[in-house]
Amino acid sequence: MRLSVLALCLASAPLFAADMPSKPIAVVDGQPVYGVDMPAGDAVDIKDALANVAQYADKPSKFSGRVAQVCQTKGCWLVLANGETHARVMFGKHDFYIPKDTSGNAVVYGTLTVKDLDEKTAKHLAEDAGKDPATVTGPQVEYRITATSVMLQPGV
Repeated sequence: MRLSVLALCLASAPLFAADMPSKPIAVVDGQPVYGVDMPAGDAVDIKDALANVAQYADKPSKFSGRVAQVCQTKGCWLVLANGETHARVMFGKHDFYIPKDTSGNAVVYGTLTVKDLDEKTAKHLAEDAGKDPATVTGPQVEYRITATSVMLQPGV
């Protein structure tokens, strides 16, 4: 009997968080917030932050920009951009997800780093973005923000 109850529980539980719908933890001034509560304070534009990486690297900060891409597999990352300047925003260690059809602007709170990606990881990220992984060759360097909070500003 215990085995069948366990099997029933496991069968009804999602296999991983990506099976669950992306739901905001709050809506602030009509804008959905994912992850944890967004800290107060102003955000620096991603273009300004990346022009002064040493000032912002390795310490939690708020960044703003346009949502240029979203992971099309799970909604587990986005690319925050201003023009051609951009950083990939990861949501902790897949701590939360956003809708895959997200567009508009966003404010993220997290820690900026510079990441060296091997070719395999770079190809995986390209595929998750809906791009042809064959276009990626060799190791890549990217700016990355590991975020704990994301506020979407759709249609802004």
